[in-house]
Amino acid sequence: WSNPSKPKIMAALTPTFHWAQSRRKVFVTISLVNCEDVKHNLLDSQLQFSGHVGGKAYSLDFELPHSIDTKNSKFVSGRNPRFELAKADESVFWTRLCKNKRQFKMFCKVDFDKWKDEDELYGSDAESEEEEEEKVAPVSNRGGPEPPLKIDAMGLPPLIGGMTQEQINELMAKEKVARDKASSGEFKEEPDSDDEPLPDLDGKQSA
Repeated sequence: WSNPSKPKIMAALTPTFHWAQSRRKVFVTISLVNCEDVKHNLLDSQLQFSGHVGGKAYSLDFELPHSIDTKNSKFVSGRNPRFELAKADESVFWTRLCKNKRQFKMFCKVDFDKWKDEDELYGSDAESEEEEEEKVAPVSNRGGPEPPLKIDAMGLPPLIGGMTQEQINELMAKEKVARDKASSGEFKEEPDSDDEPLPDLDGKQSA
């Protein structure tokens, strides 16, 4: 039997979080606004975070798939707290953020505003590290206002953020093919229905 006078201890909630990467860093943004009592810790291959929003406790604690350089990694507080993880091995493209890909499947989302696939980061046409860091790093790092996260009517980020890595790669591949076809002129413009002749007011076909 429970003791009604004993206060209930509420389990911490799991926040939604988004990630993307550059050649040198992995960016993790926690989707909590104006978080208080923030605590964070980074180990060689582990990320830990906790905080409160509106009287509710949130926490994250998971292993990373690869080691990080903790000395050159940092936590940035702000409207949305975030981590900038320095890769221990800059030649490795991370295919996922959590070592256990099923652990936070419903909460770990890809940040498509910053996402780049492996070819874009390590291919022959890859941008310089400075150019690539400039585009992938959060806007607030570049002196501008930090944009608000896109939230749907249910208070969650768009569903596309929940795609698996395989689905992401497939989507990126399709977009690349479409861009290549467009640049080579393979796409043929379909006739616009607005260009078809319309009947006049007397019901006769216009010339």
